[in-house]
Parts: sequence; structure tokens; C-alpha cells
Amino acid sequence: MATRAVLDQGGHMADYLAEISPLCPTPLSPEQWQIFYELINGLHAAQSNLQFVSIAQDGVTLINRQATSWADAGANPRKNTNAPVRILASVSQQMLELGGTEVPVMVFRREIALPDRGQIEIEVGLRNSAVDQEEQSAAKAVKSIFRLSILTLFASFGACLLLLIWIVRRDRTWTECRRQEEHLAFSGMLANGIVHDFRNPMSSVRLDAQMLEREAGRPDGARAARLAELAGRIHRTVARMDKVFQEFLYLARPAEEAHEPVDLAECVRECMETMAPRCEQAGVTTATTWQVAPPRVLASPFALRRAMINVLINAIQFAPANTRVEVDAHVAGDHVALEISDRGPGIPAAERRRIFDMFVTTRPGGTGLGLFLARTAIRKCGGEIEALPREGGGTVIRITLKSVNDKNKE
Repeated sequence: MATRAVLDQGGHMADYLAEISPLCPTPLSPEQWQIFYELINGLHAAQSNLQFVSIAQDGVTLINRQATSWADAGANPRKNTNAPVRILASVSQQMLELGGTEVPVMVFRREIALPDRGQIEIEVGLRNSAVDQEEQSAAKAVKSIFRLSILTLFASFGACLLLLIWIVRRDRTWTECRRQEEHLAFSGMLANGIVHDFRNPMSSVRLDAQMLEREAGRPDGARAARLAELAGRIHRTVARMDKVFQEFLYLARPAEEAHEPVDLAECVRECMETMAPRCEQAGVTTATTWQVAPPRVLASPFALRRAMINVLINAIQFAPANTRVEVDAHVAGDHVALEISDRGPGIPAAERRRIFDMFVTTRPGGTGLGLFLARTAIRKCGGEIEALPREGGGTVIRITLKSVNDKNKE
């Protein structure tokens, strides 16, 4: 690259001299010759490695300007003609003796063929040290670029490292905050669920206690069978409240709750009995409509009862007075579909999937947790729950669970 640069410089200088040569068709005055000399001197001043400039015509040297001396062989103006000229270019290397020392020189020659067959030769000699000088300049430039590249690389690496550290720290902080928020959300959901489930049996106990008080205050005396019935219901409801606390541990550590065969018919009966005071207060009755008791299902007993209680409460709340909430079951392959139906206003089609989300409710004053907790419990049992429209008006909540039969016992 350095050699190419020097060749370009020498060629440009030779071309420049060929263009402004005093040996042009028009004879030059002494003042013009002096200007031309000064131009050549300017070349020597601008290019420190310029050794000589020589101009000859037909073998006669007209000008020879060395780096250490100035020689003028005179001028020989040509005839005045406007005919075109032909320029031939070449470059070679010579050894020039300078002060008893031979100096390698690159010679750039331009031959100008004149129309009258005369010939002018212009030679420009550059010392080979020009290549070394260009090489050193290029090497310095390369070193500077290399140092700048290394500096840029380290600066970029440092910036990326700092950015990575900042991102990692921010991600850790964000992850920790998110974990704390999830813990708080889970704790809140757990507390709401416990309060929700605890309030239901408490309400049943309160209603049974009121009925027990009215029965005891009857003018014609309390009926022993009725007192026993109410006392038994209160006893079973209190037992249900104890199971609520057991379910707290189940929700906190769901992996420890194993699935087992559950008598679906017995589970439905217990849940309907727990809801009897609420049904009596609302003027709603509950009944099973299956002809044959459904098979056992594979589930968690606590979770299944939790889901059934919440679905029954939802149906009783929306069912009009003097109507019946029906529970039916259908066997489909190795699954059992349990359906709880009411004659309420029904659920809009757009809300049937969202109704199981947390805090989503269509009842004024509702918490939006009942069906959410029911879905959570059913999914922990390995089943699914969905809301469907009921023919003639109302809603059907379908719970699908895996059945347990003689060929599939776990």
C-alpha cells in the first residue's frame, strides 16, 4: 500500500509537469520560465523525498533540478503549433550517486511526442525512502486504529458488563418483589377462602340455633324429634367447621393431599344436609335425580366437599323461592359428570368462562370467590368444572371427575 501511494504521487507529479511544461506550442517569456522554476521548487518543498526533476527535448536537457542543486541547461522554445501531442508514461528504478553514495531512486518518465516528430522527456525521481516513510505513516495509522479499537472494545465490554450487572440486580429485585407479592396474594386468597368457607357453616349453625330456640319456645312444648334433628345438624356443621381448618393445611401444602376413591353419592348427601338450613331459609329445596347411585370418583375428599358446598351455595342464592336445586350424575366412559341445576336467571354466554375467575360475580354483594374456590378444588382433584345453560331457564354447573371401578382402583 505504501509503494502504491508513492507510485501514485510520482505519477501525479509527472503528469502535472507534463501539463504545465514550458515546452508547449507557445514560446514562454523569461518571467514565465521563472514562474515554472518556482513551481518545480514548490514540488521539492512539498515532497521531501523528491530527488530530481529533469526535462529534456530530443536528448538535450533543458532543466535538471536536483534536491541539492539547481541546474538550468537553457531553454529551447519550440515552434508555435496547435497540433495535438501524444504522451507515453513509464516508471523504473535507478541508482543515483549522491555525495559518493548510491541512492535508489524511482524514476517516473513522461514522453511527449510532438507533431513535428520532436520528443520531450520529463523525469521525476523519488527516493525509495518515500516508501518507508509512507509505510511508517500507514503503520502509525494502523497502530492508532488498533489502539482505538482495543479501547473501544474494552469500553464496550465494560459498558455491557455494567449493563448486565444492572439488569441482573434489577431482575433479582423484581423477582423478589414479585415473589413477595405472590405470597401476599396467595395469603390473601387463602384467608378469603377460609373466611368464605368458615362463614357458610357458621351461617348454618346460626340458623339451626334460631330454629332450635323457636322449637324450644313452642306453646305446646318442644318436639323431641325436631330438637334431635336440629342438634344433630349443629353437631355435623361444627364438625364441618373443623374440616375447614384442615382444608387450610390442604391449601397451604396441596402436594400432601392424596387422591382416593370417594363415594360421590355420600359426599352429595353430606353437602346437601349442610346446606339444609340455608335452603329452609331461602324457601328452596334440594334433591338428587339419579336413578342409580353414581360410582365412586378419584378425588380429594376435602376438596370435593369444598367444591360441592360452594356450587350448592351459588345455586341456592340464585334459585327463586319455591323452586328446587337438582343434582344429577351421568357416567361417560371412565368419567362421571355431576350436574347441579337451578332455575335462576342464568349466566350470560360471555360470562360463563369468567364466572370461575377470582372476584368475578354477577350477584350484588357477592365476593366472587365461591366458584373460583370450587374450580381450584376440582382441578386439584384432577377434574374440570364448567357452566352451561339449562333448558327452560337457569344454570347447570357440570363437574367432571375420573371414576373408580373394578378395573381402575387406586
